[in-house]
Amino acid sequence: MFRRFQQFRHDRSGGVALIFGLVGTVLIGIVGAGIDYARLTFRRNQMQSAVDAGVLAGGNALKLATASEEAIRGLTEQTIRDALKASATANLSVQVAVDRDRTGVFARVEEPVRLGFGAFVGMSTVTVGTQAKVSVIGKTRLCILTLDPAADETIKMQDSAQISASQCSVTSNSTGLNGIKLQDTARLAATGICSAGGVKIQTSNPPTPSAKTSCPALADPLAGRAVPTGSGCTYTNKVVTSSTTLAPGTYCNGLKVTSGATATLGQGIYIIDGAPLTVDGGATLSGSYVGFFLKGQQTTLKFDKDSTINLTAPKDGVMSGLLVFEDPTAPPLRDHIITSNGARQLLGTIYLPKGRLKIDGERPVADQSAYTVIVARQLKAEKSPNLYMNAMYAASDVPVPEGVGPIGGRLMMTR
Repeated sequence: MFRRFQQFRHDRSGGVALIFGLVGTVLIGIVGAGIDYARLTFRRNQMQSAVDAGVLAGGNALKLATASEEAIRGLTEQTIRDALKASATANLSVQVAVDRDRTGVFARVEEPVRLGFGAFVGMSTVTVGTQAKVSVIGKTRLCILTLDPAADETIKMQDSAQISASQCSVTSNSTGLNGIKLQDTARLAATGICSAGGVKIQTSNPPTPSAKTSCPALADPLAGRAVPTGSGCTYTNKVVTSSTTLAPGTYCNGLKVTSGATATLGQGIYIIDGAPLTVDGGATLSGSYVGFFLKGQQTTLKFDKDSTINLTAPKDGVMSGLLVFEDPTAPPLRDHIITSNGARQLLGTIYLPKGRLKIDGERPVADQSAYTVIVARQLKAEKSPNLYMNAMYAASDVPVPEGVGPIGGRLMMTR
């Protein structure tokens, strides 16, 4: 027995097999973990590429003014699922969010990935997640921009006045402490509200969303537009007291429609020179593809309380997209007044670079317009009008002037 034990003690045969068996198990575990890790890394890279493609698609859709938030979310998710060849009922989880002010799209994707070797250590699946966000940097879709950089209250709302801008933003370039001021029961709702200076809220109806302060001032997007020109007076001291059709041209000493008359405008540009464009006395002013150039120091806009206004801007030419164009050489802070309770269609851009637009009616204004944009030095709303700033650009063939319509900024991605 002792000799046999001694022989066994000195016998080295089979040692290698034993060592290989022990080390091989570890090697197999390492190889298996490496394979699982490679599988997870590969899938994560696939998912990241898909998320990147999705938010880029959503970000580009943000530049289209016609794209709804629902459509942007749907496009982003579908792009991700298509890239991963995953159906909506698969284990892939896709979450998409659009910034309230429509300047960014965020997406996160999660998926449980089955492991080949992890099951041996009690880990059969691992959830892999990736995310990305695209932000639009630069220009934004505008519906109201006030240009005055120094004065306070360049956007002022009081009484029960309302501004409804659910598809576009409202911006004041004023650096004053009260660049935007709301008081009484006034209401302001937009996709974004921004003041280069401060905001003063003295109303029981806080703006929606909350107004941002210290925003970068925006350059006048229409500063480079060519000024319409005319040759002499087509009409002088024109007063319309009975229903008639008017032709484009230069109306020296203004144009007045009154006494219940209906003035139907032929397509083209109307240069109002030297006195106001006035509609009062229960009169009606209507026209498709018409633009008004308010020339000279005395020319303002006056739509009285009992007037009816139905106008759409030109779709081509020097005033393409501009319904009202104030002379850039006019003196500052002349009042352009819309008191009309029947100004339901003002389709196009109202551009008053030196003027103050006052909305003080008692009924909806521009609510039947596919879109309306206001770029003015100042804007005041009082009494109880509801100024609708629609942005349904695809519903009209009147083009939106560059800089105030679809977003034109660049995309920046973060992960």
